[in-house]
Amino acid sequence: MTGPALAVEGVIAGYGGVLALQDVSITASPGTITAVLGANGAGKTTLLGTISGFVRPRQGRIMLDGTNLARRHPEEIARAGVGHVPEGQAVITELTVEENLRVGGLQRTGRTDRSRALADTYQRFPQLAKARNRSAGTLSGGERQILVIARALMAQPRVLLLDEPSLGLAPKIVTQVMDLILRLRDETGLTVVLVEQNARSALAIADHGVVLNVGRVVAAEDATLLAADVALRRHYLGF
Repeated sequence: MTGPALAVEGVIAGYGGVLALQDVSITASPGTITAVLGANGAGKTTLLGTISGFVRPRQGRIMLDGTNLARRHPEEIARAGVGHVPEGQAVITELTVEENLRVGGLQRTGRTDRSRALADTYQRFPQLAKARNRSAGTLSGGERQILVIARALMAQPRVLLLDEPSLGLAPKIVTQVMDLILRLRDETGLTVVLVEQNARSALAIADHGVVLNVGRVVAAEDATLLAADVALRRHYLGF
């Protein structure tokens, strides 16, 4: 039986004297989407930051395909195969679309490899190919979100962490972004950990769901079962 692509085991982490994660354990199976849900302050962003090395865990393990990445530097974790798209459509506005993508491919080993990755990205995202010479600062919110996801994929991660990709987007664009995440899973076998305030949209595309509340896991279940649990939804997810 295949083990998890990513396993967070008994992680405790925080800032100063405040614990944002308290004995948190989650798993993400290969080629699946795991939605991490909860109210503001639940610890969702801290969880992603801890997995990718920007927050140092005080206790616990973070296993990527059986290798413990806890307390390693973010650069090492990225090279190991963890891609992280933070919230806020954080493109480098002074650079063109193509220059942003090339930044994402810097971890590739050679120029030929990077050129192939860029060609593959343009094939997958034709809207970016059309805008390759535009300043990233001129893109719409939806276009920026697609660009930051594509930039993360340039490094060919095995696990992609997405933090609030729907934030600030119109409902129509949210649907497009969720469809994109689903397509990436289906076409590439990518393992995705998706943090979302928009629980309804996240559960609609996820295989598995985890609900955090004040730094603790209060539910971890098949996404369909979580979406059907009316009491849990109303108490923790607001729908």
